[in-house]
Amino acid sequence: MAHSLPAPRGAGRSFDRSRCLALHGEYQRSRCLRLRNRLVELHLNLVRQQAQRFAQHCTLSFDDLVQIGSLGLIKAVEGFDPQQGHAFSTYAVPFIQGQMKHYLRDRHSIVRCSWRLRELHGKCEQLQQARQHGGLPPLTREALGLRLGCSAARIQQAQELHRALQFSSLDGGAGQGEEGESLQQQLVDQRPGPEQRLLWQELEEHVQQLAPVDQRLLRDCLLEGRPQRQLAQELQWSPCQVSRRLRQLCALLRQQLSPAEPWPALQP
Repeated sequence: MAHSLPAPRGAGRSFDRSRCLALHGEYQRSRCLRLRNRLVELHLNLVRQQAQRFAQHCTLSFDDLVQIGSLGLIKAVEGFDPQQGHAFSTYAVPFIQGQMKHYLRDRHSIVRCSWRLRELHGKCEQLQQARQHGGLPPLTREALGLRLGCSAARIQQAQELHRALQFSSLDGGAGQGEEGESLQQQLVDQRPGPEQRLLWQELEEHVQQLAPVDQRLLRDCLLEGRPQRQLAQELQWSPCQVSRRLRQLCALLRQQLSPAEPWPALQP
């Protein structure tokens, strides 16, 4: 079956939107591979936009990000239904972003956790606790840097790393320490730097979609370290209910952040 395809050059800017939707509808009916590939080419600018954004926050090259994001674009083209009335870009961008985030978390080689940053954070905590016991206000990052002989930016890095490592309690704090690797290790692998911030953002997006009581459980028990028994009393739950719900939430987050299929090798 022959298909009328748009001109390849300049199509992303000038091609008529109604004709583009018609092509999507034609592909949904015929599942023609040539037409699918043409639609992918037509929408490649969406991948380039996201690759440019991600390239500013990770060490992976722009071209590699385009290759990875294109896999998400293919899935979007195959699953898009123009009859639903949504713009294709609204449907496709989450697929593209998700593909890039999964690759950064699962395959990209990143420097592991710096013990120097962890040691620095420990010294900061000792200073702050000593001031608290003495009835003094906490020191600012700048003041901590002066005391410890480093910059305020370095203090901030140590604090951000400590915050990331708090996810180690997403399993241990919920009574899952015996299962081995923690959720934090599975999600961010104790990785500081720009890639970790992207992964943290992805996890935060999933947490924000939870019910308010579930968000409170995760933040109070697992990030702020509040005792489960105390929170159970406030919620009028039993401690067993709190522990059980935390385990369920950890399992849900692991499922949402797990890749659906193995990663193909990038083409040189």
